[in-house]
Amino acid sequence: MTVRLAEDLWWVEECYDLGDAHRHVSVYVIREGDRYIMVDSGSFYHEEGIVEGVMEATGGDGVDAILLSHSDYPHSANVEKFRPEGREVELIASSGAPAAQGLSDATKCEIGGEMTVCGRRFSFVDPPLADRSHTTWIHDHGSGTLFAADGFGSHHQPGQCQMTSAEFEDNIPEAAIREFHREELVWLRYVDPAKLRAALEAIFEAFPPAYVAPIHGHPIAGDDLEEYLDRLIRAAGEITDDYQVPA
Repeated sequence: MTVRLAEDLWWVEECYDLGDAHRHVSVYVIREGDRYIMVDSGSFYHEEGIVEGVMEATGGDGVDAILLSHSDYPHSANVEKFRPEGREVELIASSGAPAAQGLSDATKCEIGGEMTVCGRRFSFVDPPLADRSHTTWIHDHGSGTLFAADGFGSHHQPGQCQMTSAEFEDNIPEAAIREFHREELVWLRYVDPAKLRAALEAIFEAFPPAYVAPIHGHPIAGDDLEEYLDRLIRAAGEITDDYQVPA
């Protein structure tokens, strides 16, 4: 369940069985010195596996901070499981009103700004692919990883659960990318694919990623990103075409 992506970065992989495919619901763990930072906390449905994976990644130490991309349940449901009594765990949330979403002691990050957490610098990016208005993508300057929720996902088959993009014979399949985005980001049917590509490329120029690390898909290595992006934009175009109103 735990895949080491870099010396200081782990992917804690869990997924739903959709019947004909699987869908990731992952978290990530970053090490900074002797401290650990977790990106998202996962779904309560996967509580046991996520707790086990995080403890494996941290050598049983647990985490010192949690960064939430946004606060709906597939991302925030296990926050309190990682904040045991007597342990101070910093919580960073992008919500405009954290207390209204049950995160009363969270520090609010500014989307478009940056923050140092446990000695590690993070930038909070305004994403062009999201399912909630308070979502942020999180760029870790230490590892060069861009944590993308909820974009850059894909469905996958049993046996592919712990694969990164580099482990596929020909990158992540385009059909898997299309079906994920068609089902999870239904507003894509109204989007100009060319403008979407330009927005994504501007983010990659500002924050060149060694990995794009989605919550709902396979981590995408920097060398595979251009091909993944080509497939994503073609998929977005097909989704748009499917919903065009005849003249």
